Amino acid sequence: MCAGMSWNIFKPRIQRKGHEPDDDLQVVINRIEKFAPRQYREQREMYYYHYRQINTYLKPLLALLIYISEEAEKRETQELFVQGLFGKLKDFYDIRDTLSIKDAVGDYSLKVKFLTLLKIFYNDATLTGAELDGYLERISDT
Repeated sequence: MCAGMSWNIFKPRIQRKGHEPDDDLQVVINRIEKFAPRQYREQREMYYYHYRQINTYLKPLLALLIYISEEAEKRETQELFVQGLFGKLKDFYDIRDTLSIKDAVGDYSLKVKFLTLLKIFYNDATLTGAELDGYLERISDT
């Protein structure tokens, strides 16, 4: 290696203008990063985006991120939005599908992860635990 030349192999690749993203997941991440609060970029990377490296998580991660990116524009009713997003989050964290939706609704740590997701993707900390419980108790077990 020449003097003064260094390569940072851990530095994330920067998407150059005019170049297509590598895959569907990167397309969705790019769409999310257009509206998501910048101050939480590191948390999104740490808690969600890095899972793209694990094949088992690719499908549920993509489904979750697509829902996040599409519902950011819609958000028709708060209750339907919360129920749909919670279902996607459950699928992502319960990769082996061991929890029924009823069990997931009663899982405190999953609720905390849901509220954290709202904060880091939408900068929304307005939903209370009681409101969340109210929305989730009406989810039907499919």
